[in-house]
Parts: sequence; C-alpha cells; structure tokens
Amino acid sequence: MIETLLIMWRETLEAALIVGILLTYLNRSGHPAGRRHVWLGAGAAVLAAVGCAAASRGAITLLSPDTQELAQAGVLFLAVGVLSWMVVWMSRNARAIRGELHRKADVALETGRLVGLATIAFVAVFREGMETVLFLWGVVVERAAHPAVAPLVAAGLAGAALAVATAWLFFRGFAFLRLQTFFRVTGVLLLLIAAGLLSSGVNKLIGLGWLPPLVPQVWNSSWLVRDGSALGAILSALMGYRSRPSLLEVVAFVAYFPPMLWALTRVDAEPRAARRETAAWPTA
Repeated sequence: MIETLLIMWRETLEAALIVGILLTYLNRSGHPAGRRHVWLGAGAAVLAAVGCAAASRGAITLLSPDTQELAQAGVLFLAVGVLSWMVVWMSRNARAIRGELHRKADVALETGRLVGLATIAFVAVFREGMETVLFLWGVVVERAAHPAVAPLVAAGLAGAALAVATAWLFFRGFAFLRLQTFFRVTGVLLLLIAAGLLSSGVNKLIGLGWLPPLVPQVWNSSWLVRDGSALGAILSALMGYRSRPSLLEVVAFVAYFPPMLWALTRVDAEPRAARRETAAWPTA
C-alpha cells in the first residue's frame, strides 16, 4: 500500500504545516490563548472528513452493481483531476501559504473573534481531509478486486505519523529538511499514481462496454513481472502496472503523465526564473 502511505504522508503534512504555522504565529505574536481554537477547528475538520467518508461509503452500496462500477470509475477520474490540480497548485503557491495564514490570523485577532481561528484551521484541514478521502477512495476502487482493509489502515496511519514527524522536524528548524524538494519529489510520485488511477478508470469503462479497448492486449509482461508478485504490487501501487494492458489504457497513461510532468517542471522553474530576474535587475 505504498500509494496509501504516500498520499497520507503528503496530505497530512500539508494539514500539519497549516496548523503548525498558525500555532507558531500565535505564540510569537503573544496570543497563546488562540491555540485552543486552532486545535478545536482542526479536530472538528478531521471528524467531519471521516464522517463524509463513511457517508459516501454507505451511499455507494445502495447502487446496482453496474452503477457502482460506473460510479467508481467517476471517483477515479475525479481523484485524478483533483490530484493533478493539487500537485500543481501546491508547487505554485507553497511559498505564499505562510503569509496568507498570517494575514487571516491577524484579522481574527484584531476583531477579537477567536472563533475565526477555528474556522481558518477547520477550512484548511477539512480541505486536505476531503482530498485525502477522495484519493484513498480512488485507491480502494482500484484495488477492489483484492480488498485488504488492515494493510490500508496500517499504511494510512504510518503515513500520518511520518507526516507529523516531518512537520515537527520542519518547525524545529532542521537545515537539512527542504520541503520544496519534498513537494517536488512527491509531486512526481503522485502524478504517477494519478496516471495509474486514470488507467484503472479507463479499464472499468472498457469492462462496462462504454469504451473500446482498441487492442485488448498490447503486451504480456507476466513472464517478467507478475501482477501478484511483490514487485508487481509495488509497480501497481506507483503507476497502475498491469502485465496485460489494453492499448487504450496505455494511451491514457502516456497522454496524461508526460504532459503533467512537463507542467509540474514548468511550475517549479517559474520561481527560479523570477529570482534570477530579480537578482539581475539594476538598482539605483
């Protein structure tokens, strides 16, 4: 369940950084009383996200088998879209998040409405929580043929614990911890996972007869890496590997991953180019 660990690590880290930024700012600005509101807002967001996950699970079981397959394909495509947007958006806006949170906290403190701090924490953490629910739904749907709840839960808890430890190191000021590098590397891995989810969604629509496979089997690599082997499971988790893919699945993967990787590279290059221009600009 590598993809579960990676998703939980990435999403929990984003939520932990938001909460940590708010708590640190309140301490340094002389308003430690506001910390309780931040924790209340964050805790309420986690409970709300878990409640939404349970509700969606109950709703999908009420559908007919074919409708469930179609709904699950929709979940996969939605997860791909949101995952793609989140990776690019975070790479573009990571530097500005701290200042935006400080500005919102200042407004709440100036008006004396500390419940506003709880609202800030709730909205930020709930957004990350719902993204996590959606992405994990996509993983569960992709692995529906081989359900295993215990490994999924264990990987999720391990990812969350790793994220908390990473955030703690960040706020302790460890010089070796470069979050920009972290987000860049995990962004590439998440795009690989998204490409695998996209291929799985296409596979479901092929099975329902909504899309033609073009060619039922492009290759058979089971002699090299079997689907059920340890390496096959790792490759399946990271990029949706199947030993006997159809041509349409391969086309979907190739049409998605290289362009998204290029987009992520372009976003990463923008801040570096801006810094070079600023450094080269003549001063009076």
